[in-house]
Amino acid sequence: MQKLLIPAAALLFCTQFGTPARAQAPAPAQSGATIHATANEVLLDFVVRDKHRKIVKNLKQGDVQILEDGVPQNILSFRMAEGYAVQERQKPQAKAVAAPAQPQTLRKVNLICIVFHNQDNLDQTMKKLRLEAVQEFLKGQMQPDTWIGVFYLGSRLSVLQPFTSNRAEIQRAVATNFTGGAATFQMARVADAVLNGTPNLDVIEGFIAPGGHSGGATETLQVGKVNTAINAGVDVETGLGADAQRGDLVDQQRAFGTIDGMRGMDQMKTMIRELGALPGHKTVLMLSPGLATTGDPDLFKPILVGANKANMTVYALDTNGLSENSNLQAGNQALSHVASVSAQQSKGLAVGTTGAVGAEAEMSRQDDYLHSAVRTSDTQASLRALAEGTGGFLIGNTNDFRKPFQKLLEDVGAHYEAAYHPNSEQYDGRLRKIEVKLARADLTVETRMGYFALPDIPDSPVMTPVDVAGLMMLNAQPRPHAFDFRSAAFQFRPEGAASQYAVTYEVPVSALATTPEPQVKKHHVHMSLFALVKDSSGQVVDKFSQDAPFEVPDDKLASLATATIPYAHLLDLPAGHYSIETAVLDREGSKASTSTVEIDNPAGKGMGMSSVLLVKQVDAATGKADGIDPFRVGSKRVTPELATTLTAGAKPYVYFVVYPDKSISEHARIEIQFLVDGQVVARRAEDLPAADAAGAVPRLFGTVAKAGDCEMKIIATQGRETLERSVKYKVVAN
Repeated sequence: MQKLLIPAAALLFCTQFGTPARAQAPAPAQSGATIHATANEVLLDFVVRDKHRKIVKNLKQGDVQILEDGVPQNILSFRMAEGYAVQERQKPQAKAVAAPAQPQTLRKVNLICIVFHNQDNLDQTMKKLRLEAVQEFLKGQMQPDTWIGVFYLGSRLSVLQPFTSNRAEIQRAVATNFTGGAATFQMARVADAVLNGTPNLDVIEGFIAPGGHSGGATETLQVGKVNTAINAGVDVETGLGADAQRGDLVDQQRAFGTIDGMRGMDQMKTMIRELGALPGHKTVLMLSPGLATTGDPDLFKPILVGANKANMTVYALDTNGLSENSNLQAGNQALSHVASVSAQQSKGLAVGTTGAVGAEAEMSRQDDYLHSAVRTSDTQASLRALAEGTGGFLIGNTNDFRKPFQKLLEDVGAHYEAAYHPNSEQYDGRLRKIEVKLARADLTVETRMGYFALPDIPDSPVMTPVDVAGLMMLNAQPRPHAFDFRSAAFQFRPEGAASQYAVTYEVPVSALATTPEPQVKKHHVHMSLFALVKDSSGQVVDKFSQDAPFEVPDDKLASLATATIPYAHLLDLPAGHYSIETAVLDREGSKASTSTVEIDNPAGKGMGMSSVLLVKQVDAATGKADGIDPFRVGSKRVTPELATTLTAGAKPYVYFVVYPDKSISEHARIEIQFLVDGQVVARRAEDLPAADAAGAVPRLFGTVAKAGDCEMKIIATQGRETLERSVKYKVVAN
């Protein structure tokens, strides 16, 4: 089936009213959005975790049951696949053997979120270490369908780089954005391609949350004088004034430590809430100089539970690296000070004496010191608790990240693979839901929620995010209808058992949301369109899509109230009945509408004639006519009018094409009748000129708009052959 795309119609809005918007982050060429399977076999990836979020690798086929649309499937093969990094290392040792063709795998999409936590005031050493760490991480062999996004976590979660597989883009984002101030992306659109693939992943079984952890630290506890055991090699002032100032800072830290701890915990809640909205499992590589908490395990435990419910595994990297000024040393020194105060207090009570006022005050703060030591001295404690409580681990006290990152990627890539033959062979674009059940109730499963049953369409591109979003809308019950748009299918070039069809759309700009961009004095408009073509049995025979982002100047916005975005797609269809199911998505407004157009395409022979259509406008055509574009009339090009109600002041044109029978020597002739309320009010006849090189005679006629139900009827004759087509419309008073 030949498919022809007419991009000019889609760009008409752009050339008249605005400019194409900045490109969205490119999706990987073979992304997780490609989720159709072959006709005979489905190969499913899934990951199993225990209650501590650790990957389980010892399941057998008998421990697993796969259901498709609630029906148990016969598992043909089952295996535990090592992480992609392991597979790549083992390839040189494997013998080269010819492998049979494999079905398209329903892979588990891997989302890796690189999060920079509290990176505002890093010194140059930490910044350099952070960049080196990410560069080392990106060297690793990653599982296919791995998308990486870069974020900054301060008072809010900002996007530095939307999800992409382009490692150069990730490196640029890390190298140029040291804080969240440069973020220009909205969280709602950061993973647009992935969010569109809602059926990508799902947690099948319930999760049993692990027990709470406590601990945490960010600040060095020091009363007055500099602790040389902690600050080795640091050149600092040691005078009495400096000591007094440091003592004041310690008092301030003690007074506001709880506030700082609450701030750190609020940051974690923000990260969990924002990233938790993304589909499927999220692997978070959090680069942090330390995480402060209140030290209260009852407050920290809900954070772990929330992260696990959000299907998130955190791998924390301490950006302090390997330093002589160890934060762990600080924690030990702080606890030693608490022990010393306790010993002095015990000794004083034993002998029945009291010390100086300063010593008494010091003893009275013993509990505060203990609380602060636990909460704010060891900066790694809370990072470790967060990582291990979600199934990850802490990378700390090292400047060599190669082995920890290798282990991280092996964890991300490890999965089970199971193959089965689906019971249904109906490829109607419907979402087939997959459920994986385990014999053990304490385990959880991460896998695709299902796949869209689509056939392999020759010359069709891989599934795009627009395709996936459109399929979700067409699978919704009931189908959405947030706004009105027009659609129609016009027949051209009927040749024997096949015809060319132009599927045409008009989407009103007024129905779409616009997002202001004050810095460039423009508004952002983003429309996407997806359609399935089905035969009389409901089988999908074709699909097409278009993504159309635009930026409209502010001073043009008001004039677009009555404008429409046109789009046309050409395809060749054999004789038969077809339905074209379309979803139009307003990406800025997060809403969609659907429609269905029915086509009865009879087999034809001899002379042919296209549909008769109203014309919205006529423009000068560019380039040489090649006979492919059915809307081309010499040096002009017509845009169809899909509205069927016109005002009395309109001056409509009609357009049609006659295809004379080459086997008949007589010239073709047409008669045009104009009817109002069923009565013929005008009539015209003429001989047609010779057909062009493509065998077509396109005709464009002006007509009038009279109040009432109007019809333009075209009767074509050639020899003994006669064909009749018409277009109907209504004219109302202004």
